[in-house]
Amino acid sequence: SKRQRIAYNIMTAATTAASTSPRFGYWVAFFIFSTITLGATIEAQAHTDRLSSAAQSNQRYAVACATILFLLSIMVVILHTKPLLSSIILGTKIEGFIILVLITFWTALVAIVSDTRHGLATDSSGSIANGNLYYFSWAGLATGVALLTSFLRSKFGFDLGGELRSRAERLQQWVWAGMLGLVQMGSSARLFDNHCGQQTGLGEAEIGTITFCRRCQLGIVIGIFTAIFSVAIVGFKLGVSRNGKLPWLFTAEIVLSGMIAGGQAGSVGFLTGQEGPAAPLNNLYYSTWGALAVGLVLVGSCVENWSTAKSSLRDGEEGVSLT
Repeated sequence: SKRQRIAYNIMTAATTAASTSPRFGYWVAFFIFSTITLGATIEAQAHTDRLSSAAQSNQRYAVACATILFLLSIMVVILHTKPLLSSIILGTKIEGFIILVLITFWTALVAIVSDTRHGLATDSSGSIANGNLYYFSWAGLATGVALLTSFLRSKFGFDLGGELRSRAERLQQWVWAGMLGLVQMGSSARLFDNHCGQQTGLGEAEIGTITFCRRCQLGIVIGIFTAIFSVAIVGFKLGVSRNGKLPWLFTAEIVLSGMIAGGQAGSVGFLTGQEGPAAPLNNLYYSTWGALAVGLVLVGSCVENWSTAKSSLRDGEEGVSLT
């Protein structure tokens, strides 16, 4: 029947596409996320209460970014079903360039829709007002990063995830801690500028209280220290694989991971409390709890390694690696 032939053709095209590129699944997910994000952005723009010229300009930028992402993703998905055309782009440096462009637009889109001044994914309090736009824009950005790592692995033989896992103990967790610290710092700074600065662009009723503004400053400080500590450890760990072991590195890990976990644990109540900038569900909320979770994982891993090394030394074993 006609329906069976259509279904057969779709299955054949999908099978051909999947065999053409190991990233076909990522590109399909990318297309789905960009479609949902585009629809949510247009809908949010139509119903927003932010009508200033600056807000409307950024809303148009968001729609333009979402449109470009949708068009590029659907183009690549269609190319997967055309073996002759796909060989020109897929698996080549052109595909890598397209992925970098997409990640750039996704980053800009996430920054715009998450800003309380633009009235798209978040409301005046910073809480999520449009779940589809907020979550799928972040999902699209994450898929873009996954696409990039897959491209680097297949094109240049560079396995980013494998490198992070094999280079040194806990390297991947320290990278996550650094990224979350940067998000925490940036989100706190943006909320402070939006609600506590002299030129906020918001109504008088939306100006933050003294408590709110001081807690934003706390988030900035905690995020900065988390990012700096993490970057320092990552740099030393990458250097260890080239220049031999650093005897003091494990001690530094214990101290700094304890400081991160303690600082995040002490600040999470202030940041996510009733008058805190992370009280609503927003970037700061997720990055604060995420940084605390990663800090606790780091502390637990360090303590476990220390206990294992201590037991091995007591039993007369040698060659126990802590870093």
